[in-house]
Amino acid sequence: MSLSTRSFVTLAALVTTLAAGCASDPSAAPALLTVPSANLGTAAPNGADAPASTPGTTQPLLAVRRIAIPEYLVARRVRYRADPSTLAEWPNTFWAERIEIGVSREFLSALRTQLPGWTLCENNCGDRTPTLALQVDMVPMDYLRSAQKLQARARVVLSSAGGNPRVLQTQEWNYELPTSADTAQAHAQAVAELIRQVATATAAVVKTAKP
Repeated sequence: MSLSTRSFVTLAALVTTLAAGCASDPSAAPALLTVPSANLGTAAPNGADAPASTPGTTQPLLAVRRIAIPEYLVARRVRYRADPSTLAEWPNTFWAERIEIGVSREFLSALRTQLPGWTLCENNCGDRTPTLALQVDMVPMDYLRSAQKLQARARVVLSSAGGNPRVLQTQEWNYELPTSADTAQAHAQAVAELIRQVATATAAVVKTAKP
């Protein structure tokens, strides 16, 4: 075997060994994130279940539309704000589901806990006519990694339902939620806390609405 042939075989073996090592390295596996539950701390007092409706009565129906979040966040990669004009992505990290779906689901769950006297439905309420319709926009919803905090603004529009809907109330709130770690998981937990706080504020608006 010539020197050049031996060198090629040695190099090929080295490349094969390195490739095998990378393939077996667990750190190379992508991290999948889900939006954590936003129901922490929102259970009924003393752990009691939500009261059931009185026999013969019908709970008011609230149609909750899908939450609107910034279009630049609608991606599998978990994105954050690197500076006022630049987005970046957590390395090798992906949402396990579409982020707008996870946010809407957890918001609905948290809001349902806050409104035990209501029935909630997503968008289409079937053959029932909603008492009220709710639209929530969380724009912006930016995680500032350098400052380790989530900055967001929530806009809530509560409308009557039926053939001629009219806006009953509009509210806006600004949020700045710090995190305790420079990790994608802390970023996701901040999103869950944002959802919980917005659900609490929204429930108060719904309770005082007059259809």
